[in-house]
Amino acid sequence: MGLEKLNISTEILRKLKIMSYQTKILSAILLMLVSFSSLSWAQPSEEATVPDMSDLPVFVDSILNTQMQSMDVAQATVSIVYKGELVYANGYGMANIEKKIPVTADKTLFRIGSISKLFTWTAVMQLAEKGKVDLDADVNIYLKTFQIPDTYDDPITLRHILTHTAGFEEGGLGYLIVTDPKNIIAMEDAMSRYLPRRINPPGVYSSYSNYATALAGLVVQNVSGMPFSDYIDQEIFKPLGMNNSSFQEPLPKGLAENVATAYARELGVYEAKPFELVANFAPAGAVSATATDMAKFMIANLNGGEYKGVRILEAETAKDMHAVHFAADKRLPAMALGFYEEHINGRRLIGHGGDTFFFHSNMLIDQDADLGIYVSYMGDDGGDARDDFYQVFYDRYFPKQTETITPPSDFASRAAQYAGTYKFWRHNQSTVEKATSMTGNMSVVPTEENTLLINALGKERQYVEIGEHLFRQVDGSTKIAFGLDEGGNVQDLYIDRVPFMAASRVSSAESGLMTGLLPFVSLFLMLTVWLGWIYRRREFKTMSSAERTAIKMSLTMSGLNLGFVISAIAVVSYYQWTLFTEIPLAFTMALILPNLAAIAAVVVIWFAIRAWREGFWNLGRRIHYSLVAAAGLFLIWFCYYWNLLGVQIP
Repeated sequence: MGLEKLNISTEILRKLKIMSYQTKILSAILLMLVSFSSLSWAQPSEEATVPDMSDLPVFVDSILNTQMQSMDVAQATVSIVYKGELVYANGYGMANIEKKIPVTADKTLFRIGSISKLFTWTAVMQLAEKGKVDLDADVNIYLKTFQIPDTYDDPITLRHILTHTAGFEEGGLGYLIVTDPKNIIAMEDAMSRYLPRRINPPGVYSSYSNYATALAGLVVQNVSGMPFSDYIDQEIFKPLGMNNSSFQEPLPKGLAENVATAYARELGVYEAKPFELVANFAPAGAVSATATDMAKFMIANLNGGEYKGVRILEAETAKDMHAVHFAADKRLPAMALGFYEEHINGRRLIGHGGDTFFFHSNMLIDQDADLGIYVSYMGDDGGDARDDFYQVFYDRYFPKQTETITPPSDFASRAAQYAGTYKFWRHNQSTVEKATSMTGNMSVVPTEENTLLINALGKERQYVEIGEHLFRQVDGSTKIAFGLDEGGNVQDLYIDRVPFMAASRVSSAESGLMTGLLPFVSLFLMLTVWLGWIYRRREFKTMSSAERTAIKMSLTMSGLNLGFVISAIAVVSYYQWTLFTEIPLAFTMALILPNLAAIAAVVVIWFAIRAWREGFWNLGRRIHYSLVAAAGLFLIWFCYYWNLLGVQIP
């Protein structure tokens, strides 16, 4: 439907387009709600158990059309199933802008990202119900060409993999997604080559893992004796009639011509991007599918594993797959087997989200309402559009008023125990990729209002205590819980929106002081070395040979450190997402600089000692040189801690 059906004026739309990123999204949603009320639709009461969805096509079309106009989204597709039937499916935008091919729900394939994992885990459950795999056995018994190291006493099992509690570190820099089919290698080779370190005992923390899911796919391949994509095609796609879906990469010719082209903004306009190949880790995210095919998968799950008389799972197996199997805190959404819970307006939904660099998707099913919703967007704002869609949809058909709560008056007496910085376990520890986790930590700060100010998932919100170590957003429904260590001290943080990712306190080495202030001060001191030399370079010739050498070494050390920072920023800015497809030579060359800087720093430290012993320069210059030497020493430690020494490329 056109934008005019929402009665949005051209002036309002113009203002939406120039608003800030966050404000634009919120304004679009508010505008939708106001417009919807003006259409005089019958609003369901909070007590209604069966909502009236007779207006669903108009409502959903209105949401998508508004998002397409007010957000940076070039393509979108949606399908909704209700009471065993497909009740709505549509496509928006152009699947191919250059050829002017529109998106259609039953023909255009979108990249569904990690929703692909649900098919992998369904395959595992098929083998489990046939007795071919044991969910609680050591996964190593199903591996042929390599083994998972026995880092901990307990082995990793398929149940751990299905609940994201295997305990692997995260990884992906240089190899997760490729764009050249020549770089595709056999799955077992990828699993062996990029085997991540085990950083937690299995079953302790949830930590999302693409590797673990790909490993589960390899198990399916090894046990079934069939190539993984062939197994999924034969045992899941064909039985469900999902004829426009595939794990294969590149796509078969008949499907490749219908896949939505990925686009990214360059100089303000959309430029076509390569097809993202997840083939080396295909079970974790390689599926391309249409919205109507995804509807069939949702119906099968809502119907206990059956679709139009054909079963992909026995009813008991499907029930077990949808049930809770791991909960960091029983008061928050938890992990089922592959599926994870999400609560919207107090309702339990299960499903999975998915992201590639360009596509952002989600599939959630509401078992109590016999309802399933799949959406996929292509564009920079796709992730926000996806989340907004579900919230607006549930506000319309399953509304729930957020209760106002008053902070406990005595909270200040126990607030300090929560204060600190927390970090998701989904990070790398063994390669240079560890440095990417320097940012994104979550801060918890007590406020004078008897609340906690928490900066998490890119949003800063106040939370009020509603139970023992349990908090709720003051002006929203998001909940956060804290976990204790063996000594009864607050150690962990859990967020209801991400039951597949737990967080824990960071060490002092990752505090703001060590990752922010001290590196900044150190680099500033490096800069003063060059500024001082420029200002006093005429004095250089009058100095002794030792003094000149000392200054040369400080200039070298400072230049290498500053050069590394500048080159690293330049490389990341230029290559951006392609750093996850391959490591460019420029990146490797940049990593040589901190190694050379470390060598120079050792020499500078030696000259700093000599300066005091032999009386180089005046007191002020000796102090400055010593501070520069200390900065060099700190940066050696900093680069060592974040794996920036030794060119530790995956």
